Amino acid sequence: MNGVSSRLALMWVAGAILLTGCATGVERIDQAVLKEHSLQECGLSREDAVARVNMRQLLADVSKDICASATEPADPAGTPSAYIIPDMVDVQSYVPGALGISMGELLRASVFNVCNVPVRQVEVSSAIKFDANGMVILSRDLNQLRQRAFPAETAVIGTYHLQRNKLTVVVRRVSLENSLISAIATLEARWRCSSPGFGSPSFSTSIH
Repeated sequence: MNGVSSRLALMWVAGAILLTGCATGVERIDQAVLKEHSLQECGLSREDAVARVNMRQLLADVSKDICASATEPADPAGTPSAYIIPDMVDVQSYVPGALGISMGELLRASVFNVCNVPVRQVEVSSAIKFDANGMVILSRDLNQLRQRAFPAETAVIGTYHLQRNKLTVVVRRVSLENSLISAIATLEARWRCSSPGFGSPSFSTSIH
């Protein structure tokens, strides 16, 4: 009986080792055959990839962080002070471009819905400038506009950086009175063209 028990125990141990080895081998094979492809192999350009990103979700998620701790003063009628939100600008060129204009519209809609405050659009040239280090500087013209045209205490400034396989978005809530940043949110949209080692590659996006 002892001999039989010993042989059974050895067989059990050997089987466990083989199963573990097989599982490990499969994982390694899966990792090895996962192949990255260029966007062209998915029939897409970078502009096509950006167009497939769920920008509405991306900017809604950013707005939740920006609005989370917001407490805006109200006028005597109880109307909350407005947020000034220009179009989003490229951090390399400091101009909106078509992408920045589109994202600016979605950002204004998201902030309006999430923060529940009035929103005003202004041109980037009259709203913000950047120093040599890319720091946001609110222009004097914007402060004068705030005092003359409508009650506003806060600006929401968005920038983006478009790279080979991702789009980084940074949004700041800035005081118009002293230029202090009271909230900042960052998210990335990533895309990839990949295949599991057989068949045609497929395109996917994710937000982080």
